[in-house]
Amino acid sequence: MNDASTHISDVRAMLVASATRLFAEQVNARMLDAAKSAGWSAALWKIVEQAQFPLVSIGEDAGGAGGTLSDLAAIVRIAGRHAAPIPLVETALAGWMLAGCGLKIPAGPLTIGPLHDEKLSLQSDGDRWVLAGELARVPFARSATHIVVLANSTEGDVVACVDLARCIITPGRNLAHEPRDHVLLADVALESSLVAKAAEGINYTTLRQRGALMRSVQMAGALERALELAVRYAGERSQFGRKIGQFQAIQQELARFAGEVAAAVAAAMSAAGAVERAQNAAFAVASAKIRTAQAAHEGALIAHQVHGAIGVTDEYALHHATLRLWSWREEFGNEAAWSMELGHAMCAAGADALWPTLAAD
Repeated sequence: MNDASTHISDVRAMLVASATRLFAEQVNARMLDAAKSAGWSAALWKIVEQAQFPLVSIGEDAGGAGGTLSDLAAIVRIAGRHAAPIPLVETALAGWMLAGCGLKIPAGPLTIGPLHDEKLSLQSDGDRWVLAGELARVPFARSATHIVVLANSTEGDVVACVDLARCIITPGRNLAHEPRDHVLLADVALESSLVAKAAEGINYTTLRQRGALMRSVQMAGALERALELAVRYAGERSQFGRKIGQFQAIQQELARFAGEVAAAVAAAMSAAGAVERAQNAAFAVASAKIRTAQAAHEGALIAHQVHGAIGVTDEYALHHATLRLWSWREEFGNEAAWSMELGHAMCAAGADALWPTLAAD
């Protein structure tokens, strides 16, 4: 390992230690229960924003911390493990879009769109622009200050930063009680300083790809938490005069669970490195989303089997992890959608490309 690699490793280790300590100290059962009603934790967001975690992968010249995408992934994994009820991923993606297009990143929590098949239209009106359209299931829209969107104009794809106070928001939520809101942009007028032509590499495909990557990393963290809870419970709960963790059937299921978690973490973090290096990124992200989604299915099933009835109660911590696993696996494309894309891509590349793709670093 050269000096540069050693330095990056040391910096990331300090970053991970700081994030681990912060989320462990700040996130607790009372906060998570309150967030189910409020939709998020404003107090946690303030602390995380002060630590510059949401913009850690953005360059310092654009107002970020000057880290890498892998640094961000390391933090997102820890946030996922703690079920942090904040738009960390969404703000990071919004910051990436704005910084890439030379637009100023506003303070506060941000969100993004479109995440589905919606089309937003942007038309010139003198020295202003007028944005119109509707967006479904926007993460944390009611909590964010701005939404950063991709829209269609006569000049091609553009990126726009919109004050959400000027939009009509209809609240919604996912299984984990996280906000997934409907946003109506009814001819919202924007100053030219809030609009820019989409830079190369910033489009719906890459936004969806990065979103899928971040959800994969979040799921990896949530899987680690679910495994931790299952192992602890098996070591505490007694049945027929023995700890249930001493039964071979339980041990086998926990071992299988651990294997699923290890595979999910490896796939997600490897994909972050691939996107960072722009090396086989599409294949790596598709593989990560498929693998973490499969692990979420198997892992949540095993975790609840080990816990029995207590695992589905609001009073117990497990549901904060598993409800997010079931929700996140569907966002930015589920495993079926990514499997189809991956299959089509490999068929188009031809048989000779299969092994080099699988064996690539």
